[in-house]
Amino acid sequence: MNIKSRKIVEFLVLFIFIPVMLIFINHIAGRLIIPVLLITSFIVFKQLQKDPAFDRHSLWKGRLNKKEIKGIIYRFIPGALLVGVLTYFFLPDHFLAFPKEVPGFWILVMILYPLISVYPQEVIFRTYIFHRYQSVFSGKHEMITASAVAFGMYHLFFCNWIAPVLSFAGGFLFASTYARSRSTAAVVLEHALWGDLIFTIGLGMYFYGGNI
Repeated sequence: MNIKSRKIVEFLVLFIFIPVMLIFINHIAGRLIIPVLLITSFIVFKQLQKDPAFDRHSLWKGRLNKKEIKGIIYRFIPGALLVGVLTYFFLPDHFLAFPKEVPGFWILVMILYPLISVYPQEVIFRTYIFHRYQSVFSGKHEMITASAVAFGMYHLFFCNWIAPVLSFAGGFLFASTYARSRSTAAVVLEHALWGDLIFTIGLGMYFYGGNI
């Protein structure tokens, strides 16, 4: 088996087989999601740092500039309005319930979520996947799709259809940004905006491990 074949098998095991298996132990995985995410991202982070072929600059900045930041914000505003309106009409009882009912905890989540969840996820699903499997998914669109699929698959264990569907869509958006900017910081910013929005408007219940 050559290197490319081994990486294909590795990708299928890590990002397809394992997340499917997590569905059957979701009651355990839900409680361990943050510790496992942090440990995994730390291991991946150290592997990337040791790889001489990896551009460490991408972990902090990459091609993040004012134009990229404006693009992220301009894409976010109309998308946020659309998702907010849909949530208001289809889930009116949950709309803005989190900041209204527990404002203190909501503020804490807004601050900590990007730090302990978003950054680790982007290191794994964007930075690592793009670097590790660039020889497997040689085309730009193939790489973006592979990253989005892997991201969506790991949200299956929440056991609802909203989490993986929104995660695939978000993963496609974040992967497109990373493919263009090669900046972990850029996708962390974009992911943080969308993640905080999701928790604020009432969709966070579909992404909370404690609800499993």
